[in-house]
Amino acid sequence: MVRKPFFAVALASASLLVPVIGLSFAQPAFAAGKGDRAQAAIALADGKIQAAGTAGVSTEMPERLARAKELLATAREAASAGHKEDAIAAANRASAEADAAIGETQKRKAQAMSATTARVGAEAAEANNRAGAAQQQAEVATARAENAEHSAQMSAQQAAVAQNAAVAAAATPPTPAPSVSTTITTRNVTTQHVVRHHATHTRAAHRPTRAVSRTTTTVTRKVN
Repeated sequence: MVRKPFFAVALASASLLVPVIGLSFAQPAFAAGKGDRAQAAIALADGKIQAAGTAGVSTEMPERLARAKELLATAREAASAGHKEDAIAAANRASAEADAAIGETQKRKAQAMSATTARVGAEAAEANNRAGAAQQQAEVATARAENAEHSAQMSAQQAAVAQNAAVAAAATPPTPAPSVSTTITTRNVTTQHVVRHHATHTRAAHRPTRAVSRTTTTVTRKVN
């Protein structure tokens, strides 16, 4: 039987004990690291939940915010009980729930803003159309009023002219009827007629005459 030197045996034993000792020292450090990660996850979830409340999730999606708070409470209870892995998982779910709620709330707000903008634009356009129609009606009414005023002025002028003519006619004396003068001219005309007597003897015949008187009257009318 070959005996090994004592030094070699001791070295071999020491080499076997080093990993075991190192593992025993590493386990508390690893456990401490998980605890820190759990606390960090819980702090992160808490901050996101507070941000969700500020973003209006409590108004838009209160049920999702309540779920995130419930998961955060579960993570804290797990961390207090020493269940670091469960605490980290619950805190991560709480963060995810808060993120989803914030995203959905922002989406809803954007949609509501777009709808509001569209509604305001439509109302403004309708108001402009109404204003334009009202202005057109006002212009038409103004034109009608101006036409009516012009017609009234023309009627007043015509009435004034007629009144002036009536006044002038009343002030002018009537024209007298034209006078007619009649001139009667009488003229006597005497005509000599010869009376012939036939004789059987040869002596010169005596020719007696007879006077005939004729009156001619001429009437002349003259308009003065």
